[in-house]
Amino acid sequence: MATPLQTSNTIDFNSARLSLSKAQQTPPSESVREDYSERRYRMASSLQTTLDIEQLLQLFLAEIKPSVELDGLQYINENQRLQSVTGRKASHSCGYRLITANDHLGEIVFYRNTRFSDQNLQAIEVMLSALICPLRNALSYREAVMASLSDPLTGAGNRIALNNALEREINLASRFKQPLSILVMDIDRFKHVNDTFGHSAGDAVIKHLVAIINKINRNTDLTFRYGGDEIVILLNRTNADGALVIAERLRKSFDTQQLQFGDDLIHTTVSIGLTAFSEQDSAETMFTRADKALYLIKSEGGNKVIGL
Repeated sequence: MATPLQTSNTIDFNSARLSLSKAQQTPPSESVREDYSERRYRMASSLQTTLDIEQLLQLFLAEIKPSVELDGLQYINENQRLQSVTGRKASHSCGYRLITANDHLGEIVFYRNTRFSDQNLQAIEVMLSALICPLRNALSYREAVMASLSDPLTGAGNRIALNNALEREINLASRFKQPLSILVMDIDRFKHVNDTFGHSAGDAVIKHLVAIINKINRNTDLTFRYGGDEIVILLNRTNADGALVIAERLRKSFDTQQLQFGDDLIHTTVSIGLTAFSEQDSAETMFTRADKALYLIKSEGGNKVIGL
């Protein structure tokens, strides 16, 4: 019977030498005995060649397979919102929480079509010790990259991240003939909020807007803070009609909620311009068209959705 993740083992990798000494004290399985030291050394060297987590997991699976027959593995890190499957899932699994004295590096689950023997588990646990340092380095690198592409106030992507994502999504939409839409929105009378309640209240309203977006939108939708109170959302695999439905849902949700800020209740609305990708579009033309729709709404008093 498969071992569910919630009852997975906890491995404390506070000292990699502990795992190694255990392996030396306990008679190793035949697969571990065969060139054990050389295999572990080669694995450690191989895993240090990349800081990309997907590539790291692929390398680790390839290196461990000569010792334990596996169909795939799943890695989960809730702190970094990571969930990755390498290979494929199967009917039997064993899971481990990767814990050190200073951090929790996530959880890893191994899959195969036959039961895991004690020798299999011993081999996996020994090999896992070689993954810890490379995994920590890859997570630190990813965290630094994500921080450089995130807006510190809202946690949404920043302008650099938007430029990269829009180019990528347009290339995908063009290559695979998939719909793509973009929403550009800002908060109506935002200057009045700042002038009346202060800039801290303005920041709170922007965070409130992004929180509503994250609650309503799909996991695949991408949210960015373009600047000030202007927010951009990329809706992949969504045509103009679908984008209009999503935009109206966002507009109504924001309009019907008030933000409690200290002793004050702040009510604001948003204007949303939208457009859908056409084969002639570049990132610049697509964004400009949605931005033009936004400013058309602003000239009409706001709290509307218009598509161009």
